[in-house]
Amino acid sequence: MPSLAETDIKNWFLEVTQPDEFNAKDPAKTGVFFEALVPGDKIREVAKAYLAGSFFLESLTAVDFAECFEIVYHFNQSGPARRSCVKILVPKDSNSAPSISDIYKSADWFEREVYDLFGVVFTGHPNLKRILLPESSEIFPLLKSFKGDPKGADVAQSLKLIREDSEGFAAQYKDAGILQDKQHTKDYYLNLGPQHPSTHGVLRVLLHLDGERVIDGESIIGYSHRHHEKMMEIQNYLACWPNMGRLDYVGAMSYNFGYALLIEKAMSIKPPPRVEYIRVLTTELNRIASHLLWIGTFLLDLGAFTPFFYCFDDREKILDILEMATGERLTYDYFRFGGLDRDIPPEMIPAIKAFIPAFKKRLRDYDALITKNIIFRKRTEGLGFLSKEHALSYGVTGPSLRASGVSFDLRRHEPYSIYPGLDFDIPTRSEGDVFARYCVRTKEMSESLKIVSQVIEKMPAGDITIGKLPRNVPKGEYYSAVEAARGSFGIYLVSDGSLNPYRMKLRTPSFSNLSALGDMLPGCLVSDVVAVLGSIDIVLPEIDR
Repeated sequence: MPSLAETDIKNWFLEVTQPDEFNAKDPAKTGVFFEALVPGDKIREVAKAYLAGSFFLESLTAVDFAECFEIVYHFNQSGPARRSCVKILVPKDSNSAPSISDIYKSADWFEREVYDLFGVVFTGHPNLKRILLPESSEIFPLLKSFKGDPKGADVAQSLKLIREDSEGFAAQYKDAGILQDKQHTKDYYLNLGPQHPSTHGVLRVLLHLDGERVIDGESIIGYSHRHHEKMMEIQNYLACWPNMGRLDYVGAMSYNFGYALLIEKAMSIKPPPRVEYIRVLTTELNRIASHLLWIGTFLLDLGAFTPFFYCFDDREKILDILEMATGERLTYDYFRFGGLDRDIPPEMIPAIKAFIPAFKKRLRDYDALITKNIIFRKRTEGLGFLSKEHALSYGVTGPSLRASGVSFDLRRHEPYSIYPGLDFDIPTRSEGDVFARYCVRTKEMSESLKIVSQVIEKMPAGDITIGKLPRNVPKGEYYSAVEAARGSFGIYLVSDGSLNPYRMKLRTPSFSNLSALGDMLPGCLVSDVVAVLGSIDIVLPEIDR
């Protein structure tokens, strides 16, 4: 098969997959190059063809229509973005689709999520069980027919289901001697979390151990599920703004950015130049603050106390600056369609100019205190290896992908806003270990500081809004993605032309990044698990969304 870099992607797709329907799209408006409907029994062939063409599975979701489910796959390349949308139809009487989890590792969790929230069964999936809701749940909350319980939850019934889940877990491992107090075996199971600071209090990692050596590990999520996607189906587009700041609470500006771009694409509106500069300025400051929080808490998990105070000192200064513009310190709700909630105040730019040289000095301090620290390096080098091939198969994005040798950053490879006109590099490493993931993030802070310096020097005057906007989004399907602190944040929108989204799928980076943890743990010691988990830099609210 010819390289996709040497031929037209649309012609390649038509030749290889022979779809039932094919529609070329304007990527500047819809976020995809084309949309195709293929027979359900052909989706495995399509997935294999995409894998051979060096595409990764960016997103997989479902849309509930009256007569059928539409299973939607978004494939993308880890170079210049060439996103394509492939669909299959699943009649509600059959309610099943072929699994591609043996082709793309990322499909494992994606398919389980669709099964959990829609009830669609993926035949051939090796471990098809609920991923966010208890196994005993009898609801499929993303079905259009599901309206919730207007009388409120039955507490006694909820407790009964939780007890049955716990008893089922015990029975599952009883025969293996795992939970038997009197029987000691060479290998056993241990729960890391959810009541553990390093797992954020809402994540459980089930470790299969041989002594202190990890044989296998499974991430178990869903402890704080709040269902943003269902909420956004019953709210108008403006009312969805607060949801964005509560997905990634330490990097909320990127999520504001992604939602603004999505609706602006759909409405064919362009914000004023000053808005674009302020958006990039606040997003990059927030990216630095996010990485600082990660470094401080990551080192604290490893037993290093001093860096925590340094990182939070610098982060506090950034939060003070962002508070000047937004009035908020964490879950920002600052962007608006075509503009901003308010302009930045006059004192903000001088505060940034004072911060830049001080932070440059502090970056040198971090290098001496952490990067060159022999104890830190021995705790992180060669640990938690993730190969380039496995990272792409799991749909890993962001610093965790770039630390495995893949230079993929949407600010460069699917450029948006004013990023094409800015000078910055994409830090990468080839080792794919915990230390490499740390190094990429520290370099990214330096590059973000470089972006901030350029933006404040080039900041134009002008309006911060375009005025009156339409209340609804034109009927159609749209995809938009931005480079958040943890990786690619994408939103897939199905609009029926009404005031509310018909379906809004949130593709959050931590969801796919965490799914790769199981491949990174075998061979580690129990004491290393915290380091490997911490190096992924997950935020649970965007996983349990």
